[in-house]
Amino acid sequence: MILKKSKFKPTLTLQQILNQHLNSLPSNNFNPWQWRVLNALNQCKTESLGGHWEACQSCGTTKVHYNSCGNRHCPGCQGANTKRWLLERDYDLFDVPYHHVTFTIPFELRAWFKMNEKELYNLLFKSMWATLLSFSKDKTSKLNAEIGVISILHTWTQKLEYHPHLHCIVPSGGLTASGNWKAKSGKFLFYVPNLSKVFRAKFCEGFKLLYKAKQLKTPKGFNPAEFKTFVNALFDKDWVVNSKPGFSGKASVLEYLGRYTHKIAISNYRLKSLENGCVKFSYRDRKKGDIKRSMKLPTDLFLKRFAQHILPKYFVKIRHYGIFSTRVKKQKLKLIRKALNQPTPPEKDKMTLAQVILETTGVDVTKCTSCKEGKMIVFKVIHPSRGSPRKLMPNKIEYPC
Repeated sequence: MILKKSKFKPTLTLQQILNQHLNSLPSNNFNPWQWRVLNALNQCKTESLGGHWEACQSCGTTKVHYNSCGNRHCPGCQGANTKRWLLERDYDLFDVPYHHVTFTIPFELRAWFKMNEKELYNLLFKSMWATLLSFSKDKTSKLNAEIGVISILHTWTQKLEYHPHLHCIVPSGGLTASGNWKAKSGKFLFYVPNLSKVFRAKFCEGFKLLYKAKQLKTPKGFNPAEFKTFVNALFDKDWVVNSKPGFSGKASVLEYLGRYTHKIAISNYRLKSLENGCVKFSYRDRKKGDIKRSMKLPTDLFLKRFAQHILPKYFVKIRHYGIFSTRVKKQKLKLIRKALNQPTPPEKDKMTLAQVILETTGVDVTKCTSCKEGKMIVFKVIHPSRGSPRKLMPNKIEYPC
């Protein structure tokens, strides 16, 4: 599977902005975890993280490669992560139409989400799956079969504002108890207004339970006596759930996932300039016909907006449910492919980064770029300036993406 690679190089990077301004910002601008992540992004592929020297066996050309930070919020580290993840999903997916379903929380809950990221992000996932699962088993939905979901958490808008929502990829159909594939025809997977109401009810119920168990921090100025009124007001709002048939088959799903799964709040390609203490970046105005515009923000505000999308430590933002869940997918996918008369692709062995790049781009990073024949061999390891030295085994060498 060869993936497309952009021919354009960004004129400005997030790392350049961090390098010039991060150390001059007040310490209270970010929490300790955000500081740690931003510092990792600032040091990515620099000598401070260590690296190695390598030489060509044939012509003797030498090159130095510095280690990447590997952080999931780093614009420069997502290429290889995306490629590796997509190779694994190539085995999971099968050729049927897929729907794109999004679940969004109302504006009034955003302050609560900021105060309780891990708890409420988890509740968002839980409520989404409970909603879709209830519809898949409801006989009136005309499906009554096992479904699957690949869900991805995003927390941003094009302007870097805080906007938690889930993108869900759902096959248009399900696996019946008799082992057959039952296709779901029509424009919508399930009736959207009802999806919205059930999702709202399940989230609010979980929200109340967390609050009563004193597992939630309250936003500044919130009066506990008004909690019941606050929840009732949430029920009076229409919650936004969208569902549309977005993909004709496996290939189009993989193409979409390649752009969305490891996407971060802003890519380097959207950064335009850093002048007079302001960052200029592009965004798409969805409300005005998807017009491309640009905006400027003071550097400290820009970095604050970026930092609010740094996820909690170890938080899993891509989750698989139903027929795609790790526990049952091997058995379920076998039944589905048999029912659809589709071949089972071979499972991918654990691949090194060099092997992933070769399979997805056709580029052999172990080959000398000067003589085009010799193989590059590591002859010197550069230990990081902080922390313990990293063990550099041949199958663990970090090549540039």
